[in-house]
Amino acid sequence: MNLSRENTGELTATIRLEITPEDYTEQVNKVIRDYQKKANIPGFRPGHIPSGLIRKMYGKAVLAEEVNKLISDSLTNYIKEQKLDLLGNPIPNQDKNSAVNFESQTSFEFFFDIGFAPEFNITFGPETEVEDLEIIVDDSMIDKYVDETRKRFGTPVKAEEDGKTGESVTAELPAGDEANKAGTTPPEVIPAEMTPELFEKVYPGDKLETEEQFRERIRKDASASFAQETDRIFFNKATDILVKSTNFDLPDEFLKRWLLEYNEGKFTAEQIEKDYTSFRESMKWQLIENRIIRDNNIKVSDEDIRNYIRTVMLQRVGTEFVDPEMEKKYESIVDAFMQNKEQVQRINDQLYNARMMGLFKTTLNIVKKEVSYDEFIKIASEMHEHDHTHHDHEHDHEHEHEHDHDHE
Repeated sequence: MNLSRENTGELTATIRLEITPEDYTEQVNKVIRDYQKKANIPGFRPGHIPSGLIRKMYGKAVLAEEVNKLISDSLTNYIKEQKLDLLGNPIPNQDKNSAVNFESQTSFEFFFDIGFAPEFNITFGPETEVEDLEIIVDDSMIDKYVDETRKRFGTPVKAEEDGKTGESVTAELPAGDEANKAGTTPPEVIPAEMTPELFEKVYPGDKLETEEQFRERIRKDASASFAQETDRIFFNKATDILVKSTNFDLPDEFLKRWLLEYNEGKFTAEQIEKDYTSFRESMKWQLIENRIIRDNNIKVSDEDIRNYIRTVMLQRVGTEFVDPEMEKKYESIVDAFMQNKEQVQRINDQLYNARMMGLFKTTLNIVKKEVSYDEFIKIASEMHEHDHTHHDHEHDHEHEHEHDHDHE
């Protein structure tokens, strides 16, 4: 096995891979012998089929499979041994690669293009200023919620009675549009009184006694509910600032080729060219994010994910005490969740984002800005539009290089 690398640009290179009979003969012969033992061919007793016949029937396919396996393993090992920090995956160089004939060739030569992640410096500290919005929960918002709550816990107005105790008049239902209108009109209610009994129904266990306490509890709840949205805006603002303030080059032409091959059949070269700016910013953020994660030793373990699942589960059942038998049952549910790779990846990303958020809030220069709810909606709408036209923040913390190359 012979591998060599030639730089073709500041952030690109070509790997040459040479495979000779010494690299595959032993394994190919072993597979052929296994076929001899297991093959079932009319006219021959099992285990007594001539190796020449087996080689003629399966030799080409066995050799092709072994060569492809050697390519994949060799590239993976080479990248690890050389500690190459790559973007995307190696791409076959179609200009240098020649057609392969597994019937006549015994030695093989393959060329793969690679793109390197750039070296860069990142400014990440108090000198980086980020605006953090805080929605003012004004009295009109609380008034609206109080009115809705009083109606929700109010007493429905009974229909007029016809003189018979306990019996209500049932009017003949109108037809057509009038029927629809009548059917969708909410029943009238007498709003609930602002009493400790109402406060207990809305916030059980809080022991609220006065309307002022009730309104303050609503204000606190509203602020907490807005925090998730304001944090999302803050996170996007922070990532945008970091992307714009961190300058480095990328192997753009290589990445366009990689996108085309990686998404084979999904996108055309023209579509990739059109959307490349968005992808480029997303790639820049991923590199910056990974640097921040490494520099600050941010990690998410399997046990962290299991603890998250347990916490959510206990919140849903509404109990803090779990007996040993129930705990065993919960653990089996957690085990089942951990088998769902998509769910685990989603939780993994949520935990990484939460830890990144915590780091942002304690490291960057946070400038608080109070806004009304209407102002926030306008800002959020603009940010949402920006996300769609520029870049989405996708996170990949595993850095696994997978190679799947076919040379038939």
